[in-house]
Amino acid sequence: MKAIRCTSCHRSVSPQGRNVKFSCPQCGGFTIWRCEVCRKFSVRYSCPNCGFEGP
Repeated sequence: MKAIRCTSCHRSVSPQGRNVKFSCPQCGGFTIWRCEVCRKFSVRYSCPNCGFEGP
């Protein structure tokens, strides 16, 4: 089983807790995972499919 990684910092994340996942707002073709720390500090992420960047 492949580990789930935060799209911004690449740390392992758990599906539980304050981590979130959502589809890329632009292309919808990639699931973006955000850990609690990256969400708290608004670390940027980018979609590997389309290059969309978000806070």
